[in-house]
Amino acid sequence: MSQESRRAGAISPMNAALTSLFERLLRDSGSPTSPEWDATDSRLDPAVYHDPAILELEKSRIFRRLPLCLGYADQLREPGSVLARDLLGLPILMTRDRTGEIHVLLNVCRHRGARMVKDENEVCRHSGLSCPYHAWTYELNGALRGVPKPEAFPLVDKRHSGLRKLPSVVRHGFIWAILDPAQTDIDVASFLGDIDDDLATLGLGEHYFFRQRVQRRATNWKLMLDAFQETYHIKKLHAPTIAPFFTDVNPAGEAVGLHTRILVGRDRLADAETLPSEQWDLRRHATLTHVIFPNSLLIYHPDSTSHMGMFPTGPNEMTFVHTMFIPEDAKTEKQIAHWDRNFTMIDGGVFSAEDLFISEQIQIGVASGANEALVFGRQEHHLRRFHENVRAMIETKD
Repeated sequence: MSQESRRAGAISPMNAALTSLFERLLRDSGSPTSPEWDATDSRLDPAVYHDPAILELEKSRIFRRLPLCLGYADQLREPGSVLARDLLGLPILMTRDRTGEIHVLLNVCRHRGARMVKDENEVCRHSGLSCPYHAWTYELNGALRGVPKPEAFPLVDKRHSGLRKLPSVVRHGFIWAILDPAQTDIDVASFLGDIDDDLATLGLGEHYFFRQRVQRRATNWKLMLDAFQETYHIKKLHAPTIAPFFTDVNPAGEAVGLHTRILVGRDRLADAETLPSEQWDLRRHATLTHVIFPNSLLIYHPDSTSHMGMFPTGPNEMTFVHTMFIPEDAKTEKQIAHWDRNFTMIDGGVFSAEDLFISEQIQIGVASGANEALVFGRQEHHLRRFHENVRAMIETKD
Protein backbone atom coordinates (compact mmCIF):
# COMPACT_ATOMS: atom_id res chain seq x y z
CA MET A 1 0.00 0.00 0.00
CA SER A 2 1.38 3.43 -0.91
CA GLN A 3 1.75 6.14 1.70
CA GLU A 4 -0.85 8.22 -0.17
CA SER A 5 -3.47 5.43 -0.06
CA ARG A 6 -2.70 4.76 3.59
CA ARG A 7 -3.33 8.41 4.45
CA ALA A 8 -6.48 8.50 2.34
CA GLY A 9 -8.24 5.31 3.30
CA ALA A 10 -6.44 2.89 5.64
CA ILE A 11 -7.99 2.48 9.07
CA SER A 12 -5.77 2.16 12.15
CA PRO A 13 -6.60 -1.16 13.85
CA MET A 14 -8.03 -1.11 17.38
CA ASN A 15 -8.21 -3.77 20.06
CA ALA A 16 -10.98 -3.89 22.67
CA ALA A 17 -9.23 -1.46 25.03
CA LEU A 18 -8.62 1.15 22.34
CA THR A 19 -12.16 0.78 21.01
CA SER A 20 -13.53 1.32 24.51
CA LEU A 21 -11.36 4.43 24.88
CA PHE A 22 -12.65 5.77 21.55
CA GLU A 23 -16.23 5.15 22.68
CA ARG A 24 -15.58 7.18 25.82
CA LEU A 25 -14.07 10.00 23.79
CA LEU A 26 -17.20 10.20 21.64
CA ARG A 27 -19.62 9.75 24.52
CA ASP A 28 -18.11 12.53 26.65
CA SER A 29 -17.23 14.93 23.83
CA GLY A 30 -20.18 17.24 24.55
CA SER A 31 -19.45 17.63 28.26
CA PRO A 32 -17.35 20.46 29.75
CA THR A 33 -16.20 18.08 32.48
CA SER A 34 -14.91 14.52 32.44
CA PRO A 35 -16.00 11.54 34.53
CA GLU A 36 -12.37 10.49 34.90
CA TRP A 37 -11.47 13.62 36.86
CA ASP A 38 -10.83 12.55 40.43
CA ALA A 39 -10.06 15.72 42.42
CA THR A 40 -10.56 19.48 42.33
CA ASP A 41 -6.85 20.27 42.27
CA SER A 42 -3.62 19.27 43.96
CA ARG A 43 -0.19 20.70 44.75
CA LEU A 44 3.32 19.67 43.72
CA ASP A 45 6.61 20.71 45.30
CA PRO A 46 8.74 22.43 42.59
CA ALA A 47 11.80 20.70 44.06
CA VAL A 48 10.93 17.57 42.08
CA TYR A 49 12.17 19.42 39.00
CA HIS A 50 15.48 20.75 40.29
CA ASP A 51 16.67 18.98 43.45
CA PRO A 52 19.87 16.97 42.70
CA ALA A 53 19.12 14.52 45.52
CA ILE A 54 15.74 13.66 43.99
CA LEU A 55 17.34 13.06 40.60
CA GLU A 56 19.91 10.66 42.08
CA LEU A 57 17.10 8.62 43.62
CA GLU A 58 15.23 8.63 40.31
CA LYS A 59 18.30 7.34 38.51
CA SER A 60 19.11 4.59 41.00
CA ARG A 61 15.58 3.43 41.85
CA ILE A 62 13.78 3.97 38.55
CA PHE A 63 16.08 4.39 35.53
CA ARG A 64 18.52 1.63 36.51
CA ARG A 65 15.77 -0.84 37.44
CA LEU A 66 13.08 -0.65 34.76
CA PRO A 67 13.19 -1.56 31.05
CA LEU A 68 13.81 1.59 29.02
CA CYS A 69 13.06 2.05 25.34
CA LEU A 70 16.35 3.07 23.72
CA GLY A 71 15.12 3.51 20.15
CA TYR A 72 13.77 1.89 17.03
CA ALA A 73 15.53 -1.28 15.88
CA ASP A 74 15.24 -0.47 12.16
CA GLN A 75 17.70 2.38 12.74
CA LEU A 76 20.29 -0.42 12.93
CA ARG A 77 18.99 -1.90 9.71
CA GLU A 78 22.10 -3.55 8.29
CA PRO A 79 24.42 -6.09 9.98
CA GLY A 80 27.47 -4.21 11.21
CA SER A 81 25.45 -1.17 12.31
CA VAL A 82 26.67 0.43 15.54
CA LEU A 83 25.20 3.34 17.51
CA ALA A 84 27.04 4.87 20.48
CA ARG A 85 25.12 6.95 23.00
CA ASP A 86 25.75 8.08 26.57
CA LEU A 87 22.65 7.68 28.75
CA LEU A 88 22.39 8.39 32.47
CA GLY A 89 26.15 8.44 32.82
CA LEU A 90 26.60 5.12 31.03
CA PRO A 91 28.42 4.85 27.69
CA ILE A 92 26.28 2.47 25.64
CA LEU A 93 26.67 0.66 22.34
CA MET A 94 23.75 -0.70 20.35
CA THR A 95 24.93 -3.11 17.66
CA ARG A 96 23.52 -5.45 15.02
CA ASP A 97 25.91 -8.35 14.53
CA ARG A 98 26.56 -10.39 11.40
CA THR A 99 23.69 -12.76 12.17
CA GLY A 100 21.24 -9.83 12.47
CA GLU A 101 20.89 -9.99 16.25
CA ILE A 102 20.83 -6.71 18.21
CA HIS A 103 22.90 -6.26 21.36
CA VAL A 104 23.15 -3.51 23.98
CA LEU A 105 26.66 -3.31 25.41
CA LEU A 106 28.63 -1.04 27.67
CA ASN A 107 30.96 1.00 25.48
CA VAL A 108 33.93 0.27 27.75
CA CYS A 109 37.03 -1.81 26.98
CA ARG A 110 37.61 -4.61 29.49
CA HIS A 111 41.35 -3.88 29.62
CA ARG A 112 41.73 -0.34 30.97
CA GLY A 113 38.21 1.02 30.60
CA ALA A 114 38.61 3.20 27.49
CA ARG A 115 35.53 4.21 25.53
CA MET A 116 35.42 2.02 22.43
CA VAL A 117 33.41 4.14 19.98
CA LYS A 118 33.45 7.92 20.37
CA ASP A 119 30.97 9.06 17.72
CA GLU A 120 27.59 9.59 19.37
CA ASN A 121 24.12 9.64 17.85
CA GLU A 122 25.04 8.63 14.30
CA VAL A 123 24.90 5.05 13.09
CA CYS A 124 28.24 3.84 11.77
CA ARG A 125 29.36 0.55 10.25
CA HIS A 126 31.92 -1.78 11.81
CA SER A 127 33.05 -5.32 11.12
CA GLY A 128 34.27 -5.42 14.71
CA LEU A 129 35.21 -3.12 17.56
CA SER A 130 38.75 -2.03 18.37
CA CYS A 131 39.84 -0.12 21.45
CA PRO A 132 41.66 3.10 20.46
CA TYR A 133 44.05 2.76 23.43
CA HIS A 134 45.66 -0.70 23.19
CA ALA A 135 43.77 -2.29 20.26
CA TRP A 136 41.90 -4.99 22.11
CA THR A 137 39.27 -6.13 19.62
CA TYR A 138 35.72 -7.38 20.07
CA GLU A 139 32.97 -8.92 17.97
CA LEU A 140 29.76 -6.96 17.50
CA ASN A 141 28.10 -9.27 20.01
CA GLY A 142 30.68 -8.13 22.58
CA ALA A 143 32.87 -11.25 22.56
CA LEU A 144 36.60 -10.58 22.97
CA ARG A 145 38.23 -11.32 19.63
CA GLY A 146 41.88 -10.52 20.14
CA VAL A 147 44.51 -9.15 22.54
CA PRO A 148 47.84 -7.78 21.25
CA LYS A 149 50.76 -9.60 22.92
CA PRO A 150 48.51 -12.16 24.64
CA GLU A 151 51.53 -13.58 26.48
CA ALA A 152 51.43 -10.46 28.67
CA PHE A 153 47.97 -11.43 29.93
CA PRO A 154 48.17 -15.06 31.07
CA LEU A 155 45.19 -14.66 33.42
CA VAL A 156 42.78 -13.19 30.86
CA ASP A 157 40.16 -15.72 29.77
CA LYS A 158 38.79 -14.51 26.44
CA ARG A 159 35.57 -16.47 26.98
CA HIS A 160 34.72 -14.32 30.00
CA SER A 161 36.28 -10.98 29.06
CA GLY A 162 33.88 -9.66 26.47
CA LEU A 163 32.18 -6.29 26.67
CA ARG A 164 29.60 -6.13 29.45
CA LYS A 165 26.13 -6.81 28.17
CA LEU A 166 22.99 -5.12 29.37
CA PRO A 167 19.81 -7.21 29.49
CA SER A 168 17.99 -6.25 26.30
CA VAL A 169 15.37 -7.40 23.83
CA VAL A 170 13.71 -6.18 20.63
CA ARG A 171 9.94 -6.06 20.99
CA HIS A 172 7.40 -4.34 18.73
CA GLY A 173 10.31 -2.93 16.72
CA PHE A 174 11.90 -1.20 19.71
CA ILE A 175 15.15 -1.85 21.54
CA TRP A 176 14.52 -2.26 25.27
CA ALA A 177 17.24 -2.55 27.91
CA ILE A 178 17.81 -2.35 31.64
CA LEU A 179 20.75 -0.04 32.32
CA ASP A 180 22.33 -2.25 34.95
CA PRO A 181 24.86 -4.92 33.92
CA ALA A 182 24.27 -6.70 37.23
CA GLN A 183 20.75 -7.63 36.10
CA THR A 184 20.30 -10.56 33.78
CA ASP A 185 16.59 -10.78 32.97
CA ILE A 186 14.23 -8.47 31.11
CA ASP A 187 10.50 -9.06 30.61
CA VAL A 188 9.11 -6.21 28.52
CA ALA A 189 5.72 -7.84 27.92
CA SER A 190 5.00 -8.06 31.65
CA PHE A 191 6.34 -4.56 32.21
CA LEU A 192 4.05 -3.08 29.53
CA GLY A 193 0.96 -5.00 30.63
CA ASP A 194 -2.00 -4.23 28.38
CA ILE A 195 0.06 -1.64 26.47
CA ASP A 196 1.88 -4.63 24.98
CA ASP A 197 -1.30 -5.67 23.17
CA ASP A 198 -1.83 -2.08 21.96
CA LEU A 199 1.61 -2.04 20.34
CA ALA A 200 1.03 -5.45 18.77
CA THR A 201 -2.37 -4.36 17.42
CA LEU A 202 -0.90 -1.21 15.90
CA GLY A 203 1.82 -3.23 14.16
CA LEU A 204 4.69 -0.93 15.10
CA GLY A 205 7.30 -3.60 14.44
CA GLU A 206 6.43 -3.47 10.73
CA HIS A 207 7.32 0.22 10.30
CA TYR A 208 10.53 1.82 9.05
CA PHE A 209 12.96 4.22 10.66
CA PHE A 210 13.01 7.61 8.96
CA ARG A 211 14.86 10.18 11.04
CA GLN A 212 16.12 10.94 14.53
CA ARG A 213 17.23 14.09 16.31
CA VAL A 214 19.10 14.18 19.62
CA GLN A 215 19.24 17.37 21.67
CA ARG A 216 20.53 18.50 25.05
CA ARG A 217 17.91 20.81 26.53
CA ALA A 218 17.90 22.83 29.76
CA THR A 219 14.88 21.21 31.38
CA ASN A 220 14.10 18.46 33.84
CA TRP A 221 13.11 15.19 32.18
CA LYS A 222 9.69 15.09 33.85
CA LEU A 223 8.51 18.39 32.38
CA MET A 224 8.25 16.94 28.87
CA LEU A 225 6.37 13.93 30.23
CA ASP A 226 3.99 16.40 31.89
CA ALA A 227 3.35 18.25 28.63
CA PHE A 228 1.98 15.19 26.85
CA GLN A 229 -0.32 14.05 29.64
CA GLU A 230 -2.71 17.00 29.42
CA THR A 231 -4.37 18.96 26.61
CA TYR A 232 -5.14 22.12 28.60
CA HIS A 233 -2.22 23.90 26.88
CA ILE A 234 -2.88 22.99 23.24
CA LYS A 235 -4.99 25.95 22.13
CA LYS A 236 -2.49 28.49 23.50
CA LEU A 237 0.98 26.96 23.23
CA HIS A 238 0.39 25.25 19.89
CA ALA A 239 -1.70 27.99 18.28
CA PRO A 240 0.93 28.59 15.52
CA THR A 241 1.16 24.90 14.58
CA ILE A 242 -1.16 22.03 15.46
CA ALA A 243 -3.94 23.62 17.54
CA PRO A 244 -6.33 23.98 14.56
CA PHE A 245 -6.19 20.20 14.03
CA PHE A 246 -7.58 19.42 17.50
CA THR A 247 -10.93 19.91 19.16
CA ASP A 248 -11.29 21.46 22.60
CA VAL A 249 -13.15 18.45 24.01
CA ASN A 250 -11.73 16.61 26.99
CA PRO A 251 -9.48 13.67 26.10
CA ALA A 252 -10.20 10.12 27.17
CA GLY A 253 -7.40 8.51 29.14
CA GLU A 254 -6.68 5.75 31.59
CA ALA A 255 -3.94 4.22 33.67
CA VAL A 256 -2.41 0.95 32.51
CA GLY A 257 -0.27 -0.04 35.47
CA LEU A 258 2.51 2.55 35.61
CA HIS A 259 1.70 3.63 32.07
CA THR A 260 -1.06 5.73 30.48
CA ARG A 261 -3.02 5.69 27.25
CA ILE A 262 -4.64 8.97 26.19
CA LEU A 263 -6.89 9.67 23.20
CA VAL A 264 -7.31 13.29 22.03
CA GLY A 265 -10.02 14.34 19.58
CA ARG A 266 -8.92 15.77 16.25
CA ASP A 267 -10.88 18.17 14.07
CA ARG A 268 -12.49 15.20 12.27
CA LEU A 269 -13.80 13.61 15.47
CA ALA A 270 -17.40 14.62 14.70
CA ASP A 271 -17.23 12.56 11.49
CA ALA A 272 -16.79 9.41 13.56
CA GLU A 273 -20.14 9.91 15.28
CA THR A 274 -21.94 8.94 12.05
CA LEU A 275 -19.65 6.01 11.21
CA PRO A 276 -19.77 2.37 12.34
CA SER A 277 -17.10 1.51 14.91
CA GLU A 278 -15.05 -0.46 12.39
CA GLN A 279 -14.43 2.83 10.54
CA TRP A 280 -13.21 4.78 13.57
CA ASP A 281 -9.62 5.82 13.03
CA LEU A 282 -7.11 6.43 15.82
CA ARG A 283 -5.02 8.63 13.52
CA ARG A 284 -7.58 10.64 11.51
CA HIS A 285 -10.37 11.12 14.05
CA ALA A 286 -8.10 11.28 17.10
CA THR A 287 -4.49 11.16 18.24
CA LEU A 288 -3.35 8.39 20.55
CA THR A 289 -0.54 8.86 23.04
CA HIS A 290 1.13 6.10 25.01
CA VAL A 291 3.03 7.33 28.05
CA ILE A 292 5.38 4.47 28.90
CA PHE A 293 6.85 4.89 32.36
CA PRO A 294 9.24 6.31 33.19
CA ASN A 295 10.48 8.32 30.21
CA SER A 296 8.95 7.31 26.86
CA LEU A 297 6.18 8.86 24.77
CA LEU A 298 4.62 7.39 21.65
CA ILE A 299 2.57 9.81 19.54
CA TYR A 300 0.52 8.43 16.64
CA HIS A 301 0.31 11.15 13.97
CA PRO A 302 -2.02 10.78 10.96
CA ASP A 303 0.64 9.11 8.81
CA SER A 304 3.72 8.62 11.01
CA THR A 305 4.65 7.80 14.58
CA SER A 306 7.02 9.55 16.98
CA HIS A 307 8.91 8.04 19.87
CA MET A 308 10.38 10.45 22.39
CA GLY A 309 12.84 9.43 25.07
CA MET A 310 13.75 11.78 27.95
CA PHE A 311 17.06 10.88 29.62
CA PRO A 312 18.23 13.09 32.51
CA THR A 313 21.78 14.39 32.40
CA GLY A 314 21.28 16.63 35.44
CA PRO A 315 18.40 18.01 37.50
CA ASN A 316 18.09 20.93 35.07
CA GLU A 317 19.04 19.19 31.81
CA MET A 318 18.11 16.19 29.73
CA THR A 319 18.97 14.41 26.51
CA PHE A 320 15.88 14.46 24.28
CA VAL A 321 15.77 11.76 21.60
CA HIS A 322 13.00 12.03 18.98
CA THR A 323 12.64 9.22 16.45
CA MET A 324 10.12 9.19 13.63
CA PHE A 325 9.13 5.97 11.90
CA ILE A 326 6.78 5.50 8.98
CA PRO A 327 4.57 2.77 7.44
CA GLU A 328 6.65 2.28 4.30
CA ASP A 329 10.31 2.81 3.55
CA ALA A 330 10.97 6.23 1.99
CA LYS A 331 12.89 5.58 -1.23
CA THR A 332 11.79 8.09 -3.87
CA GLU A 333 12.58 11.80 -3.81
CA LYS A 334 8.87 12.55 -3.45
CA GLN A 335 8.51 10.25 -0.46
CA ILE A 336 11.63 11.60 1.23
CA ALA A 337 10.52 15.20 0.67
CA HIS A 338 7.10 14.44 2.17
CA TRP A 339 8.56 12.89 5.32
CA ASP A 340 11.20 15.61 5.58
CA ARG A 341 8.42 18.21 5.75
CA ASN A 342 6.55 16.06 8.24
CA PHE A 343 9.58 15.63 10.50
CA THR A 344 10.58 19.29 10.29
CA MET A 345 7.12 20.46 11.31
CA ILE A 346 6.73 18.02 14.19
CA ASP A 347 10.29 18.00 15.50
CA GLY A 348 11.24 21.61 14.88
CA GLY A 349 7.94 23.46 14.91
CA VAL A 350 6.08 21.58 17.66
CA PHE A 351 8.42 19.60 19.92
CA SER A 352 11.45 21.89 19.85
CA ALA A 353 10.05 25.39 19.37
CA GLU A 354 6.97 24.90 21.57
CA ASP A 355 7.04 21.96 24.01
CA LEU A 356 10.77 22.01 24.78
CA PHE A 357 10.82 25.80 24.74
CA ILE A 358 8.08 26.09 27.37
CA SER A 359 9.67 23.31 29.43
CA GLU A 360 12.88 25.34 29.58
CA GLN A 361 10.90 28.41 30.61
CA ILE A 362 9.23 26.41 33.38
CA GLN A 363 12.63 25.12 34.50
CA ILE A 364 13.76 28.69 35.10
CA GLY A 365 10.55 29.36 37.01
CA VAL A 366 10.56 26.31 39.29
CA ALA A 367 14.06 27.05 40.54
CA SER A 368 13.32 30.75 41.17
CA GLY A 369 11.45 30.35 44.44
CA ALA A 370 8.41 32.19 43.07
CA ASN A 371 6.07 29.31 43.89
CA GLU A 372 6.10 27.23 47.05
CA ALA A 373 3.83 24.77 45.25
CA LEU A 374 2.58 24.20 41.70
CA VAL A 375 -1.10 23.60 40.98
CA PHE A 376 -2.54 20.64 39.06
CA GLY A 377 -6.15 21.21 38.03
CA ARG A 378 -8.72 18.55 37.28
CA GLN A 379 -7.66 18.37 33.61
CA GLU A 380 -4.14 17.49 34.78
CA HIS A 381 -5.02 14.36 36.72
CA HIS A 382 -2.67 12.14 34.68
CA LEU A 383 0.24 14.34 35.76
CA ARG A 384 -0.74 13.89 39.39
CA ARG A 385 -0.72 10.10 39.04
CA PHE A 386 2.59 10.15 37.15
CA HIS A 387 4.28 12.12 39.92
CA GLU A 388 2.73 9.88 42.57
CA ASN A 389 4.27 6.87 40.80
CA VAL A 390 7.68 8.57 40.65
CA ARG A 391 7.51 9.48 44.34
CA ALA A 392 6.42 5.98 45.36
CA MET A 393 9.32 4.38 43.50
CA ILE A 394 12.03 6.67 44.85
CA GLU A 395 10.72 6.13 48.37
CA THR A 396 10.96 2.35 47.97
CA LYS A 397 14.47 1.15 48.71
CA ASP A 398 14.07 -2.48 47.61
